[in-house]
Amino acid sequence: MADLEQFRRETRAWLEANCPPEMRRPAVSDADVFWGGRNAKFSSEPQRVWFERMRDRGWTVPDWPREYGGGGLDPAETKVLREEMAAIGARPPLSSFGIWMLGPALLKYGSEAQKREHLPRIAAGLIRWCQGYSEPNAGSDLASLQTRAESDGDDFIINGQKIWTSHANYATGFFASCEPIPTRKSMTASASSCST
Repeated sequence: MADLEQFRRETRAWLEANCPPEMRRPAVSDADVFWGGRNAKFSSEPQRVWFERMRDRGWTVPDWPREYGGGGLDPAETKVLREEMAAIGARPPLSSFGIWMLGPALLKYGSEAQKREHLPRIAAGLIRWCQGYSEPNAGSDLASLQTRAESDGDDFIINGQKIWTSHANYATGFFASCEPIPTRKSMTASASSCST
């Protein structure tokens, strides 16, 4: 526990020294949130500085392993970091479906090649993912999905359609929930890159 208290003191001091005052105010618009991606733009110099400092420390995704761009923090350390950020009102340096949704799935189920390809780019804000859930006649009811993911041995072939793909106009990559092929019992998630 003494080590955790030392970590708290060091984290508090680092945040005080490195979080610009402008990043300690609540976001008032979507422009105040940095989403990353191929054509990402910072809304201000303090936003850029905050993101880069946190990215360089691995703290855009503090609980991810270092080899994938994370901070390598254990759950207790991650909790301390979040508490100390909240104490000074620090905004998250990067917001992303990749951080919240795709990354955790890749960490648990992805191949090593998938992890090495996607996770460091998510952590560094280099890719912005959009989600494909909603479908005609299903909306966002995942139990009613009709889009299927069928393996051809090497890849999954996606058959179906998605509507209302959140943030697709900004995205670098797309992940979707699909109905599994009949021989599988669980839902399939698929990810691919996209260009505009």
